[in-house]
Amino acid sequence: MTSPLDDPGFLPFKLDLVGRRVLFLRLDAAQRRDAAFLDDRALPANADGGWVPLEAVLTRDMAVATAADAIFHIGHCGSTLLSRLLDSWPQMQGLREPLPLRTLAEAWPGLEEPQSRLSPAQAPQLLRALWSRWSQPLPPQTRSVVKATSSCNGLIAPLLDWQPTMRAVLLDMPLRPYLATLLKSPASVLDAASAAGERLRDLHARGIADGIALHALGLPQQCAMGWLAERVRFNAIARGDNAARVLRMDFDALLAQPREQLQRLAAHLDLEPSGLDNAMASPAWGRYSKAQAHGYSRDDRAHDLALAMQRHGAEIAEGEAWVETLLQRHPQLRDITAA
Repeated sequence: MTSPLDDPGFLPFKLDLVGRRVLFLRLDAAQRRDAAFLDDRALPANADGGWVPLEAVLTRDMAVATAADAIFHIGHCGSTLLSRLLDSWPQMQGLREPLPLRTLAEAWPGLEEPQSRLSPAQAPQLLRALWSRWSQPLPPQTRSVVKATSSCNGLIAPLLDWQPTMRAVLLDMPLRPYLATLLKSPASVLDAASAAGERLRDLHARGIADGIALHALGLPQQCAMGWLAERVRFNAIARGDNAARVLRMDFDALLAQPREQLQRLAAHLDLEPSGLDNAMASPAWGRYSKAQAHGYSRDDRAHDLALAMQRHGAEIAEGEAWVETLLQRHPQLRDITAA
């Protein structure tokens, strides 16, 4: 029987660090395309696959000539739509939010701690092995692009360093619509709050958040702090050693100037310009990206956003005031937040 490690039809689906094993499942092209999240929500009936010992994954050379490109983002900012638009290019395989990447990102900050279940040497080895498999599309597709979960942004710099052919898109949006988008959904607020600890840690590491503790921040402030932290992180990456392989994108600009922004995206990822017309005509524009059966147009989004700004004006102002206070202490960040 062929091992899942030898067959690109199997994707790494779960990473169990306690049991030191990786679950590989067979997913066909349609299952990959339809999935908004490569986690239990995408689990097929009568799934074909099995657990592989972690040591077997770590020692297997699955290197590929062309690494998957990536979409990283701040969360709830149109990344699923952007990923589905890339599906308009027939050579592109889109993989959205593979769960093992999130598991690895959660473990990453504690690699030097004694309770870490991965050594500092094993973690990058495992990241490279998993990324290699995600980089192998099913024929006739020839390219892959992975849309990461928003909590995986701590892996952007390591991946760019270790995958020299990978190109990254960093997607976010201005603060006010970001806060309004989160605040209209309690689940989105909790999602952003769950990522706030790692984001505050990153701000502290950059010498920006001295004296700021997560327990002292209300939920709107945590959301605003997370936005600022990702702006700072994205700016540093886009100006760093791998700047030529990084594209900053703004979701509001994508909605306002879709063809212009998609042209930038196609040029960055070296995609055929002829695919732009298919992307512009994609049905994804008029559907809710995470549940394609539901209609959700740009006008629907604008209406919901305006209503959220009206209903949650006080919380939005609280978040904006927190960012402004920090900018007064660190005026060098104003250009970053205004970009």
